[in-house]
Amino acid sequence: MTCETHTDLGRALGMPGRLVTRRQKGTTQWSVPELGLLAGHWNIPPWCLLSDLPNVLTELPEKRVAALRRAKGHQPVPFKPPAPKPSAPVAA
Repeated sequence: MTCETHTDLGRALGMPGRLVTRRQKGTTQWSVPELGLLAGHWNIPPWCLLSDLPNVLTELPEKRVAALRRAKGHQPVPFKPPAPKPSAPVAA
């Protein structure tokens, strides 16, 4: 969603990209402090990273995602469902 590579994330977290790759693949576990750094990088509450992907996407601030995509030369993309529009009252 953010168009970040493992190298980009590693730079943001202060670790080599190859370590991010190992964590993303599940070869090595993420530590609690690393999850805190990752959550801070994306501006989401750390507990979101323990949830499933739809919940994480719901929490990701669209402005942050747009900024990260723009830094990589990509256009912003909508990824949250639009809020339902209130229906018009029915005349009696």
